[in-house]
Amino acid sequence: MYKILIADDEIKIRETMKDYLTAKGFDVILAKDGQSAVYSAEKESFDLIILDVLMPNKDGLEACKEIREFTDIPILFLSALGQEENLLDGYKHGGDDYIVKPFPLSVLSEKITAMINRYRGLNADSTISEGGVSLSLKTRQAFCGGKEIKLAQKDFNLLMLLMQNKGAVLSRDVILSKIWGWDFDGDNRTVDTHIKRIRKALGDKAHLIVTTTGIGYSFKKEE
Repeated sequence: MYKILIADDEIKIRETMKDYLTAKGFDVILAKDGQSAVYSAEKESFDLIILDVLMPNKDGLEACKEIREFTDIPILFLSALGQEENLLDGYKHGGDDYIVKPFPLSVLSEKITAMINRYRGLNADSTISEGGVSLSLKTRQAFCGGKEIKLAQKDFNLLMLLMQNKGAVLSRDVILSKIWGWDFDGDNRTVDTHIKRIRKALGDKAHLIVTTTGIGYSFKKEE
């Protein structure tokens, strides 16, 4: 049973999440603000922490920053703020993922499980496949049309990020934050260079990486 800490200052929201996740088999502990979340994280061991961004007595971003001083367990932000800069703030403060309110509780449950599995390496031998492109997460091998293709580490990580979020357009800044780190001080056009290399390696499957002009890239979902 996975143990989850949920910090949200709205009692109805945190109780609703607790009831749903408990029914799904999670052990859920609640905190009413960021300060309480940090205290609980220091005293107990959790498999994942959920932090609302806007909370009294220490917001979610500051709470995350403090928690990162003593643990690297997955942290998921909740927020009604869904602009790109809000997501980037979450990553910069040490968060692993971000979900915008309102959201289906079923999506929250699946995201929690996926994040914990990635952290624990439980899915390390799994394969991501879409449109004839496959990635082995255990061996870090890439295949296109059944044939292995060679990708540099950053290119593999970038392709994996796009495939894990297939259909979603990821901006260059979000990609840089997730792959290069939030403190990367290079040009965001670095992403374009790596995309070109990946497309070249994919050959006739290059069209699966879609450019959204002025925003970023996505991996095309199968019809």
